[in-house]
Amino acid sequence: MRISPCFSLTVVLSVLPFLVPVARAAVYRCVGDDGLVSYQQIRCHSKDKPLILRNTRSGWSSLRPGEKALLKRYRKKDAARRRKPHSEARKTLKETPACWNRRKQLEAARAKLRRGYTLQEGETLHRKRDNYADYLRLFCS
Repeated sequence: MRISPCFSLTVVLSVLPFLVPVARAAVYRCVGDDGLVSYQQIRCHSKDKPLILRNTRSGWSSLRPGEKALLKRYRKKDAARRRKPHSEARKTLKETPACWNRRKQLEAARAKLRRGYTLQEGETLHRKRDNYADYLRLFCS
């Protein structure tokens, strides 16, 4: 009785996957000098033994109930933020002319202080800068 080569090849290829051991990486727990724990595929010390993993599955797993609730809250917050019209979000109060003038005067005084000044101007510039800053803090937002 003669067996065809095609049949013997089919038998070998169908049995071969069951004979090959499962390829699985070992996991080692390593504790560093500073006390930090890390898990890796390479041994830390020669006497280390791999951890025995109860659940070797990897990949996606569904969220736990608490995580689902947290995700739902985040999505709800994001949706509310997106629904808000842009004009409402960017609405700013128009600055009064007096506040605008004081802000410009404050900027000028600060610029003069940065550029340099004479000894006689120094006290006046510092006083003006402080007065403008106080005015803006009290009457302008």
